[in-house]
Amino acid sequence: MLYVLCRIGQDAYAISSEAVERVLPFATLKALPGGVRGLTGLLNYQGVSIPVVDLCLLFWGVPAREFAGTRLLLCPVDGLRNGRIALLVEHVSEVIRLAEGDFKPSGAAGDDCVEKVASNRGRLIQRIEVPAILPAEILATLDLSLEM
Repeated sequence: MLYVLCRIGQDAYAISSEAVERVLPFATLKALPGGVRGLTGLLNYQGVSIPVVDLCLLFWGVPAREFAGTRLLLCPVDGLRNGRIALLVEHVSEVIRLAEGDFKPSGAAGDDCVEKVASNRGRLIQRIEVPAILPAEILATLDLSLEM
């Protein structure tokens, strides 16, 4: 399977290409003052308001920085009114092929959505599952008709 490889802080993460509709350049967002941690703003995408989750802020408490490789990953989410969210990540670098068997339990307790790791070119890569990566506080603010 193909995965979009990115960095969040100093760590490498992989998101299935099947979970990513489109990779967009960094864009100006409509701020959401007083919002929950991680939900950083709204993206105007083709006239539709898309909620943006900053994974750097969500994971490490520090907002993503605007680098040449900072991207918005447009991800479909069933049950969401507009059908999508965008994930803000730093350093989207490549698309790589990894097999399901390449991902092994990390050996440490953690969120189910990032519990498996793969070794690739001497680095450990954690797999992110969308929308499982979204904490309950963010899901509660989105207009979801699903039971999560």
